[in-house]
Amino acid sequence: MPKNFYQRLREYYEHVGEALRGEASASAIFSNTSDVGTHRERIYAEFLRNHLPSSCNIMYGGFLFNIDGDESKQLDLIISNSTSPQYKMIDRDSEGKSFACIEGCLAVVSVKSTLDTKQLYDALKNIASIPEKQSIDEVRINPQMNLPNYEEWPYKIIYASDGISGESLQTSLKQFYDENSDIPYYHRPNLIHVGGKYNIIRIFPEGGKNIGGEQIPANIFYLHSDQSDFYPLQVAVQHIQKNATASQHILFTYDWILSNLINRTAD
Repeated sequence: MPKNFYQRLREYYEHVGEALRGEASASAIFSNTSDVGTHRERIYAEFLRNHLPSSCNIMYGGFLFNIDGDESKQLDLIISNSTSPQYKMIDRDSEGKSFACIEGCLAVVSVKSTLDTKQLYDALKNIASIPEKQSIDEVRINPQMNLPNYEEWPYKIIYASDGISGESLQTSLKQFYDENSDIPYYHRPNLIHVGGKYNIIRIFPEGGKNIGGEQIPANIFYLHSDQSDFYPLQVAVQHIQKNATASQHILFTYDWILSNLINRTAD
């Protein structure tokens, strides 16, 4: 009798997780640190391309900008919807760095080889720098569509193929946000995934429950010590897919880009 489908799907994700870590380890062959970083980003980008809907555009970062011209710091991967403009700096491999508008951005990913406190802080600062987008009241949305967590867009992921312990990382998270308490919760990561070790989920504003049914307070970072990769990989795909579906019911317009090009660049 064949195995239960979901058991096989779980095993499939474990193989994907192993492949991600294995490919990341192979990148150590490069002597140039920028080559190592680019290889890591391409590995995770390939995972997303193979699992997200075709309506998702996956670009190498990059930065995000908003209507006022505010820019984020470096973001390794940017995932946007199918109707937003794309700004790709083409090189001979057609894999140059890109930038994108915050409106229509579904997710961003910071990719690290080893997630220690220093690399965590770097990723947290970059995510915190994501510029403000127009509020849900400022964009045209299908009146039958309910988007309670639009403030959370884009979905924010930190991925690493290795890292310090989950408990140590939680301590570093707490220290960082104790020192930077002015950073709003929606400018903090939604998912931190250290392959083959653990994952940390930031609970949404409405709160949540663990597997045992116990209530979890809103906006806290909840550690899953399970070494399995199936959960964080599926969570990443699931939330980006939800944003991709919801974005089809929002009428994003970008006329302001041309207006600002004319009005804000005059001598």
